[in-house]
Amino acid sequence: MKQEIDRLPLRERNRQRTMRRIIEAAIELFSTAGYDQTTMDNIADKAEVSRATLFNYFSTKRALLLPFANDLYEKNIQPQILSYLKEQPATRDVLRFLFMSIYEQVLTLPEMERGLRAELFQPQPAMMKLSHGHGFFKTLVTIVQQGQQRGEIRTDISDDKLGRYVGTLYVSLLIMERKDSTSTSYVSEIDTLLAFLQGALKG
Repeated sequence: MKQEIDRLPLRERNRQRTMRRIIEAAIELFSTAGYDQTTMDNIADKAEVSRATLFNYFSTKRALLLPFANDLYEKNIQPQILSYLKEQPATRDVLRFLFMSIYEQVLTLPEMERGLRAELFQPQPAMMKLSHGHGFFKTLVTIVQQGQQRGEIRTDISDDKLGRYVGTLYVSLLIMERKDSTSTSYVSEIDTLLAFLQGALKG
């Protein structure tokens, strides 16, 4: 990431660094003080930017939930999934473990599901937004690769494409507003998705 930033023009480098400071400040405050207790003024102070600069990058506090979710995923969920893969689970089992871990460790946080849905509805493509840290899609590709090696997943389509197809379907589930926000509703949607994927991935 640092090398990529260093290759950019100076103005863009400064913009990227400012954005990174804001995101890191928000992540730290959401993790320590909590989302509800954190204000935009707190984030501006922590990032050492003016309130106007902060709102120029992020118009609402909710807009910072997506990078916060990515951070939680890469620090907590991704290592759990990679560790579980060492046990050689069936593809359906590891996908279910992944999707349920996201629900339990990310989506149940205050405002998180509603905030992510609002952000993913914005004009920038959802896949670009969710690939902010790339961890989610790398995990899916790894799961697909292991499934292909075990003969559970078709090989006539590349692992990268299949991983992104699975990710796209999961993102569509997040965007879709469920009748209720209970875990039972989420589990039902996940089971339906997994039943579809089992046939689609096998080919």
